[in-house]
This record gives sequence, C-alpha cells and structure tokens, in this order.
Amino acid sequence: METLLSIANTAKLRMQFAMALRSCLHWFLLLACLLFVLAIIDRVGISAMMPWNVILILVGAVTVLTSLLVWNARAVTTLEAAASVDERLELHDRISSAIAEIPTTSPFSDAVLADALSIVEKEQVKSKLARAFPIQVPNAFGIVLAIACVTAVILWSPQWGFFQGSGGDGLPSAVVDSRENVTSSVEAVLEQLKEDEALSKELEEELEELAATTTNSLADPEQMRSDALKKMTDLQRRLDEMMKDENALAFNEMLRRMQNLKLPKSGSTVPLIAAMKNGNISKAKKEFEKLQEQMDSKELSKEEREKLQEQLQELAKQFEQLAKANDALASALTSAGLNGALAQNADAAMKAIKNAKNLSEAQKKKLLELIKAQSKANQKCKNLSKGCKQLANGKSESTTATELQKMQAMQQFMTKAELAKSACKKAGSCIGQGTGGTGIGNGGTNPVEKTDTTMVAQRTPVSTLEGTIIAKQLFEGGMLTTGESTSRVKETVLTQRREAEQAITDEEVPRRYHDLLRHYIGQLEELTEPSKNGDTENSE
Repeated sequence: METLLSIANTAKLRMQFAMALRSCLHWFLLLACLLFVLAIIDRVGISAMMPWNVILILVGAVTVLTSLLVWNARAVTTLEAAASVDERLELHDRISSAIAEIPTTSPFSDAVLADALSIVEKEQVKSKLARAFPIQVPNAFGIVLAIACVTAVILWSPQWGFFQGSGGDGLPSAVVDSRENVTSSVEAVLEQLKEDEALSKELEEELEELAATTTNSLADPEQMRSDALKKMTDLQRRLDEMMKDENALAFNEMLRRMQNLKLPKSGSTVPLIAAMKNGNISKAKKEFEKLQEQMDSKELSKEEREKLQEQLQELAKQFEQLAKANDALASALTSAGLNGALAQNADAAMKAIKNAKNLSEAQKKKLLELIKAQSKANQKCKNLSKGCKQLANGKSESTTATELQKMQAMQQFMTKAELAKSACKKAGSCIGQGTGGTGIGNGGTNPVEKTDTTMVAQRTPVSTLEGTIIAKQLFEGGMLTTGESTSRVKETVLTQRREAEQAITDEEVPRRYHDLLRHYIGQLEELTEPSKNGDTENSE
C-alpha cells in the first residue's frame, strides 16, 4: 500500500506545482509590466522620483505572498492524483480503486490491492511518472523575463530629461542651483591645485576622478553631490598623507632645530640666522646669497673678510651641534617605554622599535617615520655646516645654497598643499549645504523678490606684514630658585616635555601647534638652567 500512496503523492505534487506555476505566471506578468511602467516614469524626468529600494522590497514580498496563496488555493487530493495516474498510464482505475478500498478489510479489497501492486510492478509506473506528469514552463515566462531585463536596462541608464522644469535652461531651479554649486566648488579646487605643477602631477589621478563627477550633465544632482564629496574627502586624505611623509617630517624637524640657533648681537650673519630662526627659508636663501656676494667682492677689506669667515665658521659649528640634537626622538622613545639613548644610533633604535612588544603597529610606524625624519634632518644640518665652511674658505659653490633651495621648494610645496586642503574643506562645506526644493506655505505675498543664489569657493590672496615692536625686554640668569627647588622644577619640565612629545606622536595636538609647543617647552628648559654670568638684566 505504501508503494501506491507514494505514486499518488508524487503525482499530486507535480500536478499542484504545474497548476500553481500557470496561475502565478499571470500575476508575475502583471508585476513585471507595472515595474516597467514605473521605470519609464522615473527616467523620463530630469531627476529620479521613485524610491526603488522600497519598491523592490514590496515586489519581493508580493511575489512570495502570491505564490503561497496560489499554492493553497487549489489542493489536489490523493484520490484525484491516483485517478489521473490511472487515466494517463491506462491502468483502468486499478490504483485509484486500491486506494479507495484502503478503509475496508475484505477479500475483495485484498484482491484489488494485489492486482494494483502487480500492475504497478509490471508497468514500471514509478519510472513513468515524470513523463506522464511533466512540469513545463509556460511560454509566457519568456515574456516576463524579457520585460524584467528591459526594466533593468532602463533603471541602469541615466535620467532622460524629456520633461524639464522652468529653470534658466529649462531645468528646475533647485536642480540648476545644486549643479552650479557642485560644479563651481569642484572647479575652484581644480584651479587651486593646478596652480602648482608638481602638486597637480602628484595628484593627477585624484584630480581626474574629481573632474569626472561634473561631466555628466544628466546626472542626478544628489548623486553628483555625493560623488563630489567622496572625491573631496579622498583628496584631503591624500594631501594629509603627503604632508606627513618622511620629507615633510624632516622639514618640520629642521624648522624646529633652527629655532635653537643662537642669534649674535652683531655681524653680517645676523639677518641669515634671524630668517632661519623664524622659518623664513626664502629670506634665508636671499641673505645667504648676499653673503656669497660679499665674499666674492673685491671691495671687502681683509679685516671684514676675516670677521665674516669667523662668523660663518661659528654658524657651521652651530649646525654641527644641531646635527647631533636628537632630543625629540629621545623623548619619543622614552615616552614609548624605550631607552632614550637609542636616539644616538638609528639602526639600534629601529631594531628596538620593531622588537617592542608593548607597541602597536601604528605606534611602531610613527616612531620609524620619526627616526627616518631625524636622520634626514641630521644630514641636512651637516650639509648646511659644510656649506658655511665652504663659503668661509672662499668657495663660490656651497652645499648650503643647495640645501636652502631644497627647503624653500619643500616649504612652498607644504604651503600649497595646505591651501589645497583648505580649498577642499571649503568646497566640501559648500557642496554639503545643498539646495532646497519648493516650499508650501499659507502666508501672504512676499514683498521681496526671490533671487537664486549659490556659493563659490574662492581663495583671496593675503599679504602678511611685520608689525611694529612696541617694547622688548630680555631677562637672563635662569629661575630665581636654587638647590632642591631647582631640581623639582627641572623634573616637572622634563615630565611636561615627555608628555608633550607623546601627544605630538599620537597626533593629539594639531600640526600647526607642534612647533609652538616645542618652543614653549624649550624656553622652560632654558629657564631652569642656572645662570652663568650671574643675575643680570638687559632691557631695551
């Protein structure tokens, strides 16, 4: 009996699935046509109108619900399935009769069951069920699939813009304002970056991607704004990376070291050293060129030449001392839990950092970059010292001039990168504001005429001039403390210095405050040193 029921149930499932497929196909065709019409309506305008995420979720839910309802709407019974098997395989009602006689127990029902089993085995009914009850996909399924493909192509295409509003070019005013806002902001950034050939070449790929966001005149304004903001963010991130590489860190370290140069009371090198201490590399380069002209001049007396040579030699000694100044690296190593003495040996410091287990990968990377920057700064100081000696010995070609030229180029590059980053921020702010649509109110007539406006990111050149010094007063002699008090002050200043360097290493302090913070800590350290000449006071 189980064999007969299995045959009937198999036929039942195949029959019900075929009927459900035919019934569902009509609903699927209706849904496909509806999506097709909605896609056309959505694309004919200048901007998208349909919330397709919601629509597709609803279509999926309707498809599943329709399939369940159609499946349960017409259920085929086991006896109907058995009768269909008898009819299609010409078994003369043997299987349906045997299943109908299941509730009764009589010699007749036993005979009917035995006859049905024998004919099933003889005719191999199980193997013929698939051929007798085929599941065929209706021809209309191809139409549904074709409509779905065409709908997908329509949704993939950009807006057609057949029906446009009443803007200046036939577009809605909100769309026009939004596009002009994005386009003007992007053009301002591109113009800013293309002013420097080296910077634009370095960012060539990013600039091409940014320019491509405004090339499609039929693009959705919201999508255009989103793409432009993303490209602006990527560009700012790239500029940040360029301003934090080894060369930039070495340049900033050189600016910090040159602040420690001692300014003589008089002499021809005073303007040069003052420009270096102030970080004005362009002026320092010009002042050094003047010194070269003086050394080459035949009008310079022997005494003046010897005096200038002494000053240059003294400046060379200062740069030699700065080449050995690894205080920043020593402080950073100490803050990281390593031996600060490793700052004197770059290779040993790098090995110690790589083998340190208490440091994260990000901390190791920052410390390794700092070591490389310190090594480059040391080499620059040596080159400047060598150049001063060369000039003192009467050589016209000097490595100092070459090094100052490189530093000047780096300073210009950093300045332009900072301006470009600022332009990206301003443009991103303008783009992020967007433009609103048409409002609906219930007030009276507005007496003021509405004017379409937009924002344009533009850089205005600023000229910074030196101010007038009202008063100046110099104190020497160190802190007015001695003995144990001086020791405690020194310990406090050293602790503050380690914490400041750690904050700089962890990027907790903005870059523009790094030099100011280090200069402040350096002044505190100088104040804790005991006076060599006694407590004196000079004022002017």
